[in-house]
Amino acid sequence: MMAVVTIALAADGRGWLDGVELAGDNARAAALAAVRRIATDRRRPVRVQATEPDGSVWHFMVGPDGILDAEQEHQALTDPDAHAVPPAYRAAVEAVVAAADGDQEHIAMLLAARLELRVMAEHGAGHPYVWRARELRAHLTYVYGKPGAACELYVEVARGWAECASDEYWAAAQRAHALWHATADERWRLVWLGNQLADLLRLAPDPERAMRALREVLRRVDEL
Repeated sequence: MMAVVTIALAADGRGWLDGVELAGDNARAAALAAVRRIATDRRRPVRVQATEPDGSVWHFMVGPDGILDAEQEHQALTDPDAHAVPPAYRAAVEAVVAAADGDQEHIAMLLAARLELRVMAEHGAGHPYVWRARELRAHLTYVYGKPGAACELYVEVARGWAECASDEYWAAAQRAHALWHATADERWRLVWLGNQLADLLRLAPDPERAMRALREVLRRVDEL
């Protein structure tokens, strides 16, 4: 369950965030700014319970850019890892898939890159939508016979999911690991990718689960 940040405002202008008094003359603004910083650090919207001086209680969600609107809040609560394609991007994703199905490699990759840039511009670089868009580009890169480049993209995706504290980290890390073994690039690039993968595995939320893969990667890097 998503943790809740509490704000309490007093009639004399003071305010508290999770029980810690806020500094400054405008407690309301200071509280919102502090919650936005928390959302930025977590790369996730934050649930807020705010108590007004008259005792009324408000529940809402705050992201890095401020209070979420109804659509953003619905997505954050019901599909935080963006499994479903948002309606705003459905046509763009379908265009990528259609180009790929039609063996139009360059068009598919171009459309996928444009989609990712659009998502970043509209939601910020760390949003789950970005990692889904990059996953699409990584998958196409693999399909078009470039496992090394696809491995690098999946490493980026897995890092992003780790920063979001998402279980999606594991799936992306496993894909990166498998693609590294499928890569037949030059030795220097295999070593570089292996070290990137090792650093990624050190970010695992469950280190014991990743330890076997980490040891195997480090051993192979030493042998290259």
